Amino acid sequence: MSERIKISVAVITYNQQNTIGQTLDSILCQKGDFDLEVVVGEDCSTDDTYSICGEYAERYSNVIRLLPNTHNLGIMANFTRVMRACTGEYVGICAGDDYWCDEYKLQKQLNYFLSHPEVGVVSTSGYKLLVKTNQLVPNAVAPITPIKEGNIKPFYFSSDYRGGVYAMPLSLLIKQELLQRIDFEEFVRRGFPVEDYPMQAILAQYTKWGHISDLCVVYRVYKESATFISFDHPKYLQYYKGLADIRQYLNGLFPEDASFTEEQLQENVCYKEYLLYLHNGDYQKAKRLLNDCVINTKKINRTRQITKNRLIFNLFRWYKSMTIKNDLKKRT
Repeated sequence: MSERIKISVAVITYNQQNTIGQTLDSILCQKGDFDLEVVVGEDCSTDDTYSICGEYAERYSNVIRLLPNTHNLGIMANFTRVMRACTGEYVGICAGDDYWCDEYKLQKQLNYFLSHPEVGVVSTSGYKLLVKTNQLVPNAVAPITPIKEGNIKPFYFSSDYRGGVYAMPLSLLIKQELLQRIDFEEFVRRGFPVEDYPMQAILAQYTKWGHISDLCVVYRVYKESATFISFDHPKYLQYYKGLADIRQYLNGLFPEDASFTEEQLQENVCYKEYLLYLHNGDYQKAKRLLNDCVINTKKINRTRQITKNRLIFNLFRWYKSMTIKNDLKKRT
């Protein structure tokens, strides 16, 4: 008699006392022909998240492993230790403010793997939950348009890449052997602001991806979500500089697929900083930034022309603010 397959689910959580219970319940109710392991990384919350996780770990001691904590690690280091602690042949991911809504999610993904041995990652469709209005939006979780042939490398390694991830992490099930190709510890050392983008880009180099169209997951969207980095966020600039660092890292790992030059990366960081000053109406800082910028691309030179005159600068500020408001309406 063959041994049952083991699936691990990585859960990272911080200050999520109101949602972590639902997250864990949605994982624990999974049904199928596999053994389940849930590895929880609670990052020294200031609310009751740890005690709630502790109660679950005690109640389901044969399934849940609550990793010890002594101090706050931050998202990247916490994510890394949880992923490294997973021992299953397959690994799923669910943050402490999201949840699954199909009790056969993991079994469906496992069935896909068994019938498509060439595939190393399987995603599902899902809902977006708009917390402010308590509205569930179906088919609103990436990938919205899955790539049928399963080669997602062009999504990350082409000049058309415009940011974001191919698939939301909470929908994924990944072969453990592929995760060994990823140096999560290097992500921590380099201070990357996100883990999903570089992880998925690296996985895209080594395997085909599959997709199940069933609505299996629910992704919460609320103003504080780390997905929506706003100009008012204290780490706005750090975030975009970090994204440029990730692309430089990927260029180094896969030079034959490098799709952005150093100049393009510098241009993007410079423009993001300019938009911050534009948002704040800080004409002098915007002008100084462009004067000090050594990049002479069309985009930067066009921005210099706009910033030569304070009136045009203010008109551009108004235009950008309206564009952002309309974009946020579409997203929420």
